[in-house]
Amino acid sequence: MSHKPDATADTDTAQEDRARAEISLPIGADILFEFISDLERLFRLNPHLEIEAWQQMPDGERFAALNETTGRRIETFIHVETAAQQRAILLSYTDGLKKATTLAVEDSDRHGCRLVVTEHYPVIEYLQDSRVAEVDRSLVPWVDAIRRHLLGRQRWGWLPGWRWWNEQFLPRMAPRQRRIVRMIIWVSVIEFVIFLFVAAIFWLERQSS
Repeated sequence: MSHKPDATADTDTAQEDRARAEISLPIGADILFEFISDLERLFRLNPHLEIEAWQQMPDGERFAALNETTGRRIETFIHVETAAQQRAILLSYTDGLKKATTLAVEDSDRHGCRLVVTEHYPVIEYLQDSRVAEVDRSLVPWVDAIRRHLLGRQRWGWLPGWRWWNEQFLPRMAPRQRRIVRMIIWVSVIEFVIFLFVAAIFWLERQSS
């Protein structure tokens, strides 16, 4: 069973704020860990992150992007630490308010596994603090997009071209362009279904006469 992401925020004793979202997926933990290890693909699934540039480097990743939820442009280096045995990845950012993101794959009591994404921030004590505007509000939509993508991949990934379309072509578009393309596709499908319905009625009338 899968479910929508749950998000919580808390402050720990190390003076750090955290935002957390998790999902359960009916797939193997190793398969999920392998999927999230492709960081560029993972970040491009964020429906509110317009990635302008992504560069793989020997000790991490560098990217520039526009975050739709804050209206701010991000340009940072990501230091990547992978603990394969624990199925965990720590992403540390050199710039911006967000200090780090933890991706962890956990075994689930039910069939499948659980993905837990935790974002780490410095403590902001007052809502009037100007840094509040920099808090990334795309965490829950991002994790939900990962869930929907993996469920779709499990169901339709065998179709020729599905992975290319959903993991290479669409993710390289800006989020608003993706939404427009999807809307055009759905409108075209609905129009085609209506056409078939009208054609079927016309054929039945011809047959009856």
